[in-house]
Amino acid sequence: FSRLPMVDPYLIDLPAVVSFSGGRTSGFMLRHILDAHGGQPDLLKVCFQNTALEHPATYTFVRECQRRWGVDITWLEYFVNDEDKHDYKIVDFDTASRDGEPFTQLILKKKYLPNPVTRICTANLKMRTLDRHLKGIPGFEDGYTNAVGLRYDEPRRVLRIRSDNSREDMYCPMYHAKHTEEDVLAWWKEQAFDLELPLVGNMAGNCVGCYLKGRGKLEVLMEEMPEYFDWWVRAEQLIATTANTGASFRSDRPSYKSMMATMKAQGRLFPVDGEDTIPCMCTD
Repeated sequence: FSRLPMVDPYLIDLPAVVSFSGGRTSGFMLRHILDAHGGQPDLLKVCFQNTALEHPATYTFVRECQRRWGVDITWLEYFVNDEDKHDYKIVDFDTASRDGEPFTQLILKKKYLPNPVTRICTANLKMRTLDRHLKGIPGFEDGYTNAVGLRYDEPRRVLRIRSDNSREDMYCPMYHAKHTEEDVLAWWKEQAFDLELPLVGNMAGNCVGCYLKGRGKLEVLMEEMPEYFDWWVRAEQLIATTANTGASFRSDRPSYKSMMATMKAQGRLFPVDGEDTIPCMCTD
């Protein structure tokens, strides 16, 4: 990072955007930024980019933050326009897609699936969708601070964070404030509402069936909520019939259809903590 933290790391340089993933960590960051600024200044935008593969509790949590904190959160979705170009639209809790529609349009446009090396989902559904929106807002044309919820206990992710465009100054206030996951969880226990995800911790967080999650975690999710994997199976089958590329999200393990079949026939085979989730900018 080229910039030095201010006295209060949450008093961020404006114009700025808070990249709100809909998780506890980014919610913690958002509340502390609002408190540091005494509310939401005109040049402080808060955006949630919907992949349409989130657990319903995520959407409810984003809406609760809006209502309870009086914060303006813009819901964004990627889509391919009539000219076959990457584009975005503004939605809300009621109109947001819920069945992977933005993700489907992306892989049909690209004609291949994302993988651990080429994460076109994060780049297009999240980062570039955000920048397309911001570049049309007065005051953001020449650059802005992007506040990202990476904590003090995630130093490797902080060091690896990279901007997706030259106008964006990535900044991790939680890292500079030395706030950890323990701080986040303790803080939310004191609040009047929380993210009500099922299962332990953040296992079902962000894209429920994300290919970056460990095999053991995916098996638990497949067992407990198999309906959330229908899209992932369809996506691999779709690419298999429309593109001449590998029709799986990962080359180092079976397809989603095969993993689902194995789960039904043999039950869980991998320990939940046996394979770490690969860090991604979508998660917190």
